[in-house]
Amino acid sequence: MRLRGITNDFQRFGLVVDTMAPIAKTPWAFLAGCLALLTFSVSPTLAQEVAGNSHGSPEPHIITLRADPSCPSNCDPDSDYPGYDVELAKVIFGAAGYEVDYRLLSWSRTLVEVRNNTIDGFVAGIKDDAPDFIFPEEPGGVLVNTFAARKGSNWKWTGPDSLKGKVFGYIPDYQYFPELKSYIEAHVNDPKLVQGVAMMNATELNLRKLAVGRIDLTCDDMSVLQYEINRLKLNDQLEVITPGVGAPVPNYIAFGPNNPRAHKLARLWDDGIRRLRKSGELKQILDRYGIKDWK
Repeated sequence: MRLRGITNDFQRFGLVVDTMAPIAKTPWAFLAGCLALLTFSVSPTLAQEVAGNSHGSPEPHIITLRADPSCPSNCDPDSDYPGYDVELAKVIFGAAGYEVDYRLLSWSRTLVEVRNNTIDGFVAGIKDDAPDFIFPEEPGGVLVNTFAARKGSNWKWTGPDSLKGKVFGYIPDYQYFPELKSYIEAHVNDPKLVQGVAMMNATELNLRKLAVGRIDLTCDDMSVLQYEINRLKLNDQLEVITPGVGAPVPNYIAFGPNNPRAHKLARLWDDGIRRLRKSGELKQILDRYGIKDWK
């Protein structure tokens, strides 16, 4: 028993305990003091021990979400437009009594931290990013792999051969469509063919490199590229080119496989999205970002 901590708490509430006296000598007084303490206060240290766990995870009423910036799904957390998935998460989990703690983190690091259960989940990921994670049924958008090139390049995707003579800028751990992913893996050690950017603002950096001619092409989600090109005011220099490969891929807010409340949070998300879609609030949030419902 933390007798020193209990004694301090007694004294804080005007209760005097003689720690030098045998407890058995005044059993009823000691018991009364304990009851009074429990009625009015819990030691801050003890409260932290009860609220937390052995590896220092956040308190249960806080949901921690991380991702690299992928606007308009998830953007600057301090902005009036933090991203439509972030706004949805705050509405959905807030209605269940949770507070959402969303911050930016590199994508590679996000996957590690969610798997280690030091944070709860990621935003705007797909199932191939982490197949062992706990995914809700309802996605938080769709991913459409799209290229960006300098205007006037007249470039089109016709397969991996169309990348010959081009320097391609990519994001490590990003899930590109199979043909492109295989090309990157085959040339990952040749910076004259592929150049990776693993920083948190990787999409922005790739677009800036593209605009000044350091790379010739990059690839990302269509809505992300359009948003970033507009934000960076590069519309006169860059254009997006859809390869027409495969169907749109759902992306999600997902939770770690070792998170004891992962399934509960996934169910809350599903119920919340369906409720907001029915009420029209989903459309109102998406309209703020110029996004149409994906379903």
